[in-house]
Amino acid sequence: MWMAMTVAAALGTGLLLFKLHVPGGMLVGAILGAALLNILTGSAFIYPQTKVLAQALTGAYIGCMMTREDVRHLPRLIRPYLVVLASLLTLNLAMAALFYRITDLDLLTCLFCAAPGGMSDTPLIAMDMGADSSVVAVMQFVRMLFGMACLPTVIMLSDRLIEPETAKALEANAAQSHITKRAGPKPTLRGFLPTMCAAFAAAVLGKLSGVPAGALSAALIVTTALNLSGKCPGMPMWLRRGAQVISGCCIGSVITREQIVAMKQLALPAAALCLGYMVCCVGMGLVVSKLFRLQLREAMLTLSPAGATEMALIAADLGVESTDLVILQICRLMGVMLIFPQVFHLIIILLTV
Repeated sequence: MWMAMTVAAALGTGLLLFKLHVPGGMLVGAILGAALLNILTGSAFIYPQTKVLAQALTGAYIGCMMTREDVRHLPRLIRPYLVVLASLLTLNLAMAALFYRITDLDLLTCLFCAAPGGMSDTPLIAMDMGADSSVVAVMQFVRMLFGMACLPTVIMLSDRLIEPETAKALEANAAQSHITKRAGPKPTLRGFLPTMCAAFAAAVLGKLSGVPAGALSAALIVTTALNLSGKCPGMPMWLRRGAQVISGCCIGSVITREQIVAMKQLALPAAALCLGYMVCCVGMGLVVSKLFRLQLREAMLTLSPAGATEMALIAADLGVESTDLVILQICRLMGVMLIFPQVFHLIIILLTV
């Protein structure tokens, strides 16, 4: 019963924000609906394993967009990726230094609080390394919520302000593309079912591998292979919306009243973190756009600290259907999970010698 109520709350709020044309409205609304139900009742529930299904569907959706031309362009993403990772690491260290000065938290906890990693993975790594995982979880929640609920709107408004003509053209093309898709033959669940099963099987294996973003990456690789071989029909739009609702349920159902209360104690660091990410996203987005000739909106989305799955879903709502963006987001998450903890460990060793 509670699972049905959680899905209903997420779906209802998601549809409301979607109809109001809020950027990423279906996903953001689903998160808010499930979170509100959990805060009021403490009983919101969805099986955690369903997140693998959402990641499988997202990977399948992205893989269906991948073309042979996109694959040939992969080597050119190395330089943008290094710039993005260096920018996020610089921001991470600057924010950690600020937190260390204005709070009583230890340096390792401050470092993990500002890390642009996954909400579930980062606190676990922090716990293993001896940081305060409860504080890290709260700050990671703030980062995730800001990255998905607020930053897409900031990105869209910044793009319209800085490059109004390009932004209008992008949105017009997205609208025209949507009309064209609706006018043509609609993909069906029956035709897409074999691809979905293959993507789900790959996602399960990717999840079991323990690799960061393994489920999404595996589903993306398998679907891309099927698509390049000409055996991958398109995904029905309602199924992508369903993936957004499932993701929103998984995220919103673990948001508790205690986390909301704990935010009051970390209000200043949380505000500084959100401001820092906003400045980095817009400022470095401009740099990445100019250096590597990417669309400004796409470059800013590349620097967004939200999850790879969520950003793939939100980007499409903003008119950016780029496989480059998703690949950079996946690589960003893997880099943060694999490299940043080693950097933090090295910093602690150097400061304690």
